[in-house]
Amino acid sequence: MARSRFVSSAVRLVSGALLVAMGVLLLLNSASAIQVIIWLLSAGLLLAGLLRFLEMQDNASRRAPVFVAGLLLILSAFALPLARSASLPVLALCLSLALFFAGALRFASMAKGSRTPAFRGILTALTGVFGAVVSIFWPRLSLWVLGVVFGMWLVLLGLRALSTPLRNVLPAPPKWMRAVGSAGLTAFLHSQSSTSSADDFYLPPASVPNARGELIRSEPLAQQALENTEAWRILYTTASEDGSAAIASGIGTVPRDARGALPVISWANGTKGIASQCALSAGPNPYDDGPAIAREEMLSRGWAIVATDYVGLGTAGPHPYLVPQAEAHAVLDATRAAAQLDALAEQGMRLDERSVVWGHSQGGHAALATANEAKEYAPDLDILGVAAMAPASDLPHLAESIADTSAGKIVSSYIAASWNELYPQMDIVDRLTPRSELAVNQLSKNCFTGAGAVAGIAQASQLFEPVFSPEALDHGLSELLEQNSAPIPKGLPIFLSQGATDSLVVPSMQRNFVQASCQHGAQIGYAEYPGLDHMPLVGEGSALNQDLVRFTQSLLEGVTAYPKTASLCGK
Repeated sequence: MARSRFVSSAVRLVSGALLVAMGVLLLLNSASAIQVIIWLLSAGLLLAGLLRFLEMQDNASRRAPVFVAGLLLILSAFALPLARSASLPVLALCLSLALFFAGALRFASMAKGSRTPAFRGILTALTGVFGAVVSIFWPRLSLWVLGVVFGMWLVLLGLRALSTPLRNVLPAPPKWMRAVGSAGLTAFLHSQSSTSSADDFYLPPASVPNARGELIRSEPLAQQALENTEAWRILYTTASEDGSAAIASGIGTVPRDARGALPVISWANGTKGIASQCALSAGPNPYDDGPAIAREEMLSRGWAIVATDYVGLGTAGPHPYLVPQAEAHAVLDATRAAAQLDALAEQGMRLDERSVVWGHSQGGHAALATANEAKEYAPDLDILGVAAMAPASDLPHLAESIADTSAGKIVSSYIAASWNELYPQMDIVDRLTPRSELAVNQLSKNCFTGAGAVAGIAQASQLFEPVFSPEALDHGLSELLEQNSAPIPKGLPIFLSQGATDSLVVPSMQRNFVQASCQHGAQIGYAEYPGLDHMPLVGEGSALNQDLVRFTQSLLEGVTAYPKTASLCGK
């Protein structure tokens, strides 16, 4: 008997841990490709069904509903991958019904049991029923909601399985600890809901200078600057992709105690949205982008950092999203404008003409474009080299590879809404399906940061088709995507980095771009970082940070130090 209880406890511990892990994976991947969600759902259903069979030994009087519920969950686990060809609403509906009946049968088993139902049992039953009802009556959001709610259900089911063998070992936390934890979670969620909006700083003056890269106005970022630095918001003149006058904004940051000429990191931000309020310089954390560790290291070494918001973020739009010439102009003119800050001379420093361009994702696309535009557009600047991190280098490849993911639908919606204004002759939005057009109109208003990113993923999951249909791509959009892909960089050393497990900017796209660039005489060092996805590539734990610092510092010293793991053109 004791041996039987030991085996049962061991099985519950393992099963509970696996269910919690699967639930967390599902929660973290609820916005991923459909195939990922399908397999996570199937694995969770199978383990949940097997665990139901284990519960049959607890109470003989409720074996029938428990057995039926377990069998239903296991059958659903095997049926889900086989029914992948069905439409997403049909899959969501079928799985929702399975969840509903499994939850209802759990209620039935608790009603027939001889013991008072435990709160955790009621909670897991209610979660299953709730998830099913929401998915059935909110079908346009069913896939994302199902991923989130079912992930929560698996976590609760796993914790319930773990609680039985552990409740006699681990003491319950005191009430004050539970209260503090609840209050902390509430405060955290409220902190994530803050939004930013552009203010009067971004309004153009009555008279705009004709020259490009002219500083219009500036103001200190006293409350938001990094430690031991001075920072300013800047508004400046630049040029659109067709050469017409435009206004952009950005941030200039310098070490507080620096003196003399400071070399410059010209930073190109990644995707934050296409609406005016999405400017990083207008947000609560203007440095919430890119490799923070490397940025702080360069500041400590006496470098300045100038980051553009691009045209249309902060300032009036449209924002030329993934349009290379406009992005490059904004990057170069931000560096020119920041050099005109009066506060620099007052503190005994100035910005050097020497600059290294950094950029991640959309910013990587902009960095590669800057390498191509710098010599002709800004000959007064001495661009030493470029570091492009997971750049959106091949837009047709990007549009195809991310078409089925929520993040991909957001990026595609930004492209559609932005380019619809920039290229009105293309009638891009008019060529979309009614469902895609509705999604584009909704998503283009969101910023891809904080709570806005969560809202964007939720809205993107309503769309059960790619934003760009084959018909839309056939009407010149494919050619426009090709035209706006990153140009082959020539004449400058390029350090191109890529996460080997990136699910947004896939490594195969980068390898093809590097190969084509090498064939056309580019000077590129290409490094892939194992186990890193799109954002972790520039995260605190990424080896890229130190590689980036060494590469950048080496350019200032007249050499080019690529990482030892990098592959070089011609070698």
